[in-house]
Amino acid sequence: MSESFKHPVIQHLESLAGEDHADRAALAKLRRALQNPIEAYPIILPYLPHDVSDNDLSLYAMLAGLFANHPQIGGSGNMGNHMREAAGENVEATERRFVNLLRSNLEDLPILLRQSVSFLRSKNNIPVDWEQLRRDLFAWDHPQEYVQKNWARAFWSSHASNDAKETQNQNQ
Repeated sequence: MSESFKHPVIQHLESLAGEDHADRAALAKLRRALQNPIEAYPIILPYLPHDVSDNDLSLYAMLAGLFANHPQIGGSGNMGNHMREAAGENVEATERRFVNLLRSNLEDLPILLRQSVSFLRSKNNIPVDWEQLRRDLFAWDHPQEYVQKNWARAFWSSHASNDAKETQNQNQ
């Protein structure tokens, strides 16, 4: 799959948040989808296969609600990258939030992701890579937990290398 591929739902969501003509009514309806997924159906179902499973439909409704809470376009990487960027100087507080996110099961994920997306919005409007999040959500329950491992690598590997550089600079 090409890295530039965006699922039709993601393309549509991003079009709703266009700079010149944001569809505020649709975004408001999608924000309500976090409480009641049915709110998202008229907006996302035209971009999904006719035989979409109930589980997949629920994930798309959650994703649409998350997007509407933070309709910033242009993010790159996974949630580990985004949370690392948001951490700034306060790594410990962000780390606790991030660990809870990594530990969550699919059932608890909507609440923790909503909190995380709100956190990113509050930290200089850090954009989310919505296509990457879509792919990650659909693989969240994989037995090898590769999504969680990728997020962890993205969050901690740069901190480890930054800490090592700081230590090296202090020793010189």
